[in-house]
Amino acid sequence: MLIPRWLQTLWHRPDAAGRMRGPATIRLLLAQWVVLASSLGMPFAHALEFQYTNPFPDGSLAGAARGLTLSGEVRPGDATRLAALIQRKPVDAWYALGRVEVAITGGDITEALLLAELLAPLYPHTVATGDCAGACAVVWLSGAWRLLPAGRVGLQKPAPDTAVRGNAPPDAPPAYDMRMDRLREYLLKQGLPLQVYQRWTDARGSQTHWLSVPEVNTTGAWPPYYYDKLKARCPLLDASEEGYHALRRCAGRLVISQKAFAFDKLLVGTDDVWWRNSREDLLNAPR
Repeated sequence: MLIPRWLQTLWHRPDAAGRMRGPATIRLLLAQWVVLASSLGMPFAHALEFQYTNPFPDGSLAGAARGLTLSGEVRPGDATRLAALIQRKPVDAWYALGRVEVAITGGDITEALLLAELLAPLYPHTVATGDCAGACAVVWLSGAWRLLPAGRVGLQKPAPDTAVRGNAPPDAPPAYDMRMDRLREYLLKQGLPLQVYQRWTDARGSQTHWLSVPEVNTTGAWPPYYYDKLKARCPLLDASEEGYHALRRCAGRLVISQKAFAFDKLLVGTDDVWWRNSREDLLNAPR
């Protein structure tokens, strides 16, 4: 969020007694501005945050990471930050990928693709519990198992890239933007039907294309490369809770080795005791 000009100048404006305002005063004024902006419905975006979560506050799993929440706005460098988080304590990341809650408020589509390309080989379960559009939808679609208990998923075209135009004259036709090619390749790989993609890109303007219920259903809970494995090796999903958990257990077993190969690449040069002791068993798990 941009800080208004009048608030920026407070750094250099003395108070009534002639004293310069210190950092504590400025922090208070900034906090008051945030409250005012929120009350007026003004957008306030913060950088993307990664937070481990745990739905089990008691017992043997107390304090262990069993989920990961991504919240805020995607900005350049976030994929590198997430890779560093995984490398810092691989055991936490391994189990947290069982539930990645996506609460992304927007941001850079190119960086969102980098995040998605980092996450997809790790076979996470992604969850969106509210409206999820643009960069959020890109990351949500990286899941091997995608859940949408509430809210909607929306596709957004990247904002115009001023760097693409370079030194072209103002009346020159728009330069070709390669980002849409990359986005198309990713979305189709993750299971978005071609006709849905075409319907979205053929629409004029830059409005969000909110996927309808039929479009969400045809996109599927699983990307095609994972669905083929599930269909061949796991029990069919029925309407019972036990059927759901049986499929989930089978799905988890299927991807252990693939997930381990992705971890092995990420952890090159990382000396971690848990990975050193677990590596061979995980890499050699049944596929």
